[in-house]
Amino acid sequence: MKSLLHVGIIPDGNRRWARRRGLALAEAYSRGYEVMRSTVERLADEGVRHITVFAMSRDNCARRESFEREILFKLVDKALSDLKSGRYLRGYTFSVRVVGDLQMSTPRVREAVESVKGLEGELSLNVGLCYGKEWEEEVMRKGIRPLEGIPQIDLVIRTGGMQRLSDFFPSLVRYAEFYFTQSLWPDFTQRELEEALAWFYSRKRNFGK
Repeated sequence: MKSLLHVGIIPDGNRRWARRRGLALAEAYSRGYEVMRSTVERLADEGVRHITVFAMSRDNCARRESFEREILFKLVDKALSDLKSGRYLRGYTFSVRVVGDLQMSTPRVREAVESVKGLEGELSLNVGLCYGKEWEEEVMRKGIRPLEGIPQIDLVIRTGGMQRLSDFFPSLVRYAEFYFTQSLWPDFTQRELEEALAWFYSRKRNFGK
C-alpha cells in the first residue's frame, strides 16, 4: 500500500457553518476543535506520523475581526494545554511545533507555545498560526529555518468547497496530492476522511519522473 506519512489539513468553512445554522461562531469553532481531535486520532491510527494543520494564516491574523481571532487564539491555547497534559488524545504522545508570526498572537498563546517546545513523542503535530510564505522568507533571511526537519506533505485535505492553498506551507507541498471536499469543517466526518484516504491510496505518484 502507498506510504502516507504526512497529512496537511485546511479546516475551512466554520463561519459558513455557523451562519447557516444561526449559531454563534464560537460554537462552530468548538465543534471544529472536536472534529480536528477525532481526525488526528484516526490519522494516527492509520500510521500517519506527521500532521500539519492550518489554525490561521498570516492574512487571517491581520484581517479577521478581533473577536474571531480571540476565539481561535483561545482554542489554540486549549489545544496546546491539552497536548501538554496528555488530554488531547489518549494513547499517543506528540512533539509539537507552532509555526508563524507569533507576535500577531496573544501573550498567553506565546506562553503556551513555549510550554510545549520540550514535548517529544512518536507523532509530530505542526500548527500554522499567523503563518505565511512571506513571513517564512523574512525569517529565513535572518538565518532561521522555521520548517527545518519537517518532511514534505503527502496529502492535503481542504474542506469548505474552495480549491486553493491560501498560503498553506507552499514549500512543503511540492508533490502533495490535494483532496477538496464541499463539506464544511464542522461537518467533516470519519466516513469522509476514509474516502479521502482511499482516494489518496488510489493515486499514482511519480514525483516529477
